[in-house]
Amino acid sequence: MSLYVKFIWFTFATMLVSSSIAFFGMNAYYHSHLKEQNNDKNMAIALSFADFLDGESTERAQATLTMLGDAGYQLYVTNGDSVERFGGDYRDESIDLADIQQVLAGESFNGIREFPRETFVTGFFANELKNTVGVPVELDGEPYALFMRPDIKLLFQELHLLFGGLAVGIILLSFIGMLIVARLLIQPITKLTEATEKMGTETFDAPLTIHRKDEIGRLADQFLTMRSRIEQSTLKRKEFVHNVSHDIQSPLHTIQSYLALLQKEGIQKSEKEHYAAIIQDETARLSLLTKQLLTLASFDAESAELSERVPVHQQLQQTLSHLRYAFEEKDIGISAQLETGTVKGNAVLLQTVWENLLTNAIKYSEPGSSIDVQLRIHSGQLLLAIQDEGIGMSPNEVEHAFDRFYRADQARTRSSKGSGLGLAIVKEIVELHSGTVLLSSAPGEGTTVQVTLPLSE
Repeated sequence: MSLYVKFIWFTFATMLVSSSIAFFGMNAYYHSHLKEQNNDKNMAIALSFADFLDGESTERAQATLTMLGDAGYQLYVTNGDSVERFGGDYRDESIDLADIQQVLAGESFNGIREFPRETFVTGFFANELKNTVGVPVELDGEPYALFMRPDIKLLFQELHLLFGGLAVGIILLSFIGMLIVARLLIQPITKLTEATEKMGTETFDAPLTIHRKDEIGRLADQFLTMRSRIEQSTLKRKEFVHNVSHDIQSPLHTIQSYLALLQKEGIQKSEKEHYAAIIQDETARLSLLTKQLLTLASFDAESAELSERVPVHQQLQQTLSHLRYAFEEKDIGISAQLETGTVKGNAVLLQTVWENLLTNAIKYSEPGSSIDVQLRIHSGQLLLAIQDEGIGMSPNEVEHAFDRFYRADQARTRSSKGSGLGLAIVKEIVELHSGTVLLSSAPGEGTTVQVTLPLSE
């Protein structure tokens, strides 16, 4: 059953239940508050009739009673033996003989007040002889009992048609209005459902025009935002898989090619050593790529614990010491000014940041150039700047430097070991530690990377 049909049935059931509750409430209110007032009012009218009829002849009394019956009253006159009716018959004329004898004896009968409470019949409309008031009257010297109640049907005949038409009109208009409101409420939800189903097939261009300022409008806005993010995430995932496949296939293809060359007969020893060195380089590249992919996967899965007090100056000293051979191999000078600074975080991840940044600086620096490392403490922040004199980057390359698998064309020509993940890992680790990383560069003028981290308390 669709939500639209459920809404209609729910509204219809609500109208039915509310009408039933209103009916029972009205009935209870009549019996508890209005019934006695109605009895007293009709008793006063009946007594005035009796005063007017007392002492009259039977013929004149019949004419008066006929006129009163035509005026909207149901009258039941009896002397205990015979009965005369004026203004219409009662639906039920059963009444205790003791009540009739009571009125004939000169007492009043308060039948409206004493009428029993019934569940499905409102006492005001019960056309029964028991639901009347009775008064004694004397005609031609003989006692009679006069039972009277207003003829509701006669008094409200036009009102019945008016109220009946009004009720039918209200029901029809309410039902039509309910259908329109239900359509207006359900239609945007249907559109959202269709767009959601299309998202399951990675279709993100389904039109969704919902311009509302209520909860459904806010839901549509949030859905569009979510869909845009999912679309971007899907595109990045596809691009990620494509880049991983490319970066894995390239060294594998190189390794397979040089392994095939090594299997040929008649190649010289120097050629074998050259081929083996290339295979070793490509293997190292695969190892680096795998390590960095595992690092990124750990970020995507869950955040690392950041509970250690990490002395950054000591980590930088150790990193510079470990990379000493790399500086010497490319004849690169290094200058370091390191102030003492401690941050709260994960020592292993931060060590990865320093290694990636310094390795990049060495990789893209020209032989004979220099690298400057400065660690300063300022206003509760740890500021690290690594400046090289390398090949530099264009503004477009700087903009995409922290994207996964992004590598500038110049960088690709300089090294076959680059994976395009180093700076992406740096950015994610620094942001994980509530820090920032900025990169400034220009072609031929080198690159400066600035890392800011909050000091531990």
